[in-house]
Amino acid sequence: MVHLLKNFPEKLHICIAHLSLPLQDLITDFVSTNNFSACFTAQQVTQLLAHYQHAEWPQEQLCRDLIPLAQSFSLAPISDFNVGAVAMGISGSIYLGANMEFSGTTLAQTVHAEQSVITNAWLNQETQITTLAISAPPCGHCRQFINELSHANTINVLITNEAAVNFSTLLPLSFGPSDLGINDRLMISPRNNIELENDDELIIAAFNGAVTSYSPFSQSPSGIAIQTPMGVYVGRYAENCAYNPSLSPLQGALIALHLAGDNLSHITRAVLVESSNSDVSHFKTSDNLLSQISKVAIELVHCN
Repeated sequence: MVHLLKNFPEKLHICIAHLSLPLQDLITDFVSTNNFSACFTAQQVTQLLAHYQHAEWPQEQLCRDLIPLAQSFSLAPISDFNVGAVAMGISGSIYLGANMEFSGTTLAQTVHAEQSVITNAWLNQETQITTLAISAPPCGHCRQFINELSHANTINVLITNEAAVNFSTLLPLSFGPSDLGINDRLMISPRNNIELENDDELIIAAFNGAVTSYSPFSQSPSGIAIQTPMGVYVGRYAENCAYNPSLSPLQGALIALHLAGDNLSHITRAVLVESSNSDVSHFKTSDNLLSQISKVAIELVHCN
């Protein structure tokens, strides 16, 4: 896939102009690969860190330095406020994310940068976030979303150039899954016990999203697959113990599509898989959101 930044070298240059020339060249090489999707592998991160030998906290500094690059992914036609987030996973990989706004629908459909970067990490099989760097202080909505993660209290949070803080200091007296008697956590929950017999590849992709989705509070697994001429993008439902900060599977798929450099308006087909017996359904709201982006209607398929 051809990432958006490959078509805008000047934009990329501006994002990394504050870095040394050798580091700029290395990042440009990584971003310019056809399979770049806002993720630096652990091996690439090791190469990047070699340029931070004199930094007191090299991993922290690298995450901070990548914030402008993350911000370049922002889609903010309503607020014109570009937020970028950078997350390092326990695997050593680094992920980028940014806010996404959609004109013509409710503000509740907005994707926050923290949700974007966590979803990006999750879809890349990451299981734990250790460091989170953000261009602006996380709102209460995002702090609640972050709190759904395993070892959330230990996440090292970097807000622009301010001193690093432990996430637990940002959400005192927190309400989390344990308060509802739930032991599962986002990014490490077990596979859902659902079944579906179908040989349609896009439906199978959506079903796999539902199998790996996270809904321990409502028991409503759901997944979606959206297709463009460039590829297929899968989204998983990410539920939250406070309900409202939950992220729909369509929002997750749109994050994946956008971070891969694809165009939202190029969607040709979308399939949503969920159970007909679930208390939660994403069909109506997702169909409404997608209608603001493309002329494609969502196909609803029920699983058992």
